[in-house]
Amino acid sequence: MSIERQIVSYLMKYGNTREIDLVNYGVQNFLQPPEEMKKIIDRMAVKDKIHRIVHNKLKPPEVYICLEESLPIHTMIEGQIANDEARRILEEAASVAEHTSGDGHR
Repeated sequence: MSIERQIVSYLMKYGNTREIDLVNYGVQNFLQPPEEMKKIIDRMAVKDKIHRIVHNKLKPPEVYICLEESLPIHTMIEGQIANDEARRILEEAASVAEHTSGDGHR
C-alpha cells in the first residue's frame, strides 16, 4: 500500500493529527526521512486529499492534518441550530402522537 494511502488510513482511524506527529509516524513506519514525509504531506494537501488546520490558540501555534476541510464556525453554529430545531420538532411530534394514541385516536 502506498504511503499516501497509509496516511489516509491513519487519519481515518485516529482523526485530526498534528503534522509533526504524522511526519514522525512516517519516519518510524515507512523509513522515510522527515523531509520526504513533509513532501508527501505537501503533495497530498495540494491534491486536496488532506487539509491543514492551524491551531492558533496553542503557543506556539500547531498545524493539524485532517481528511475533511473544516467548516467556518458560523456554518457549524447554523447547523447546530438547525439540528436543535429539528430535534425539538420531532420531540413535539412524538409528544402529540403519544397523547393522541392514548385517547383512542389513530
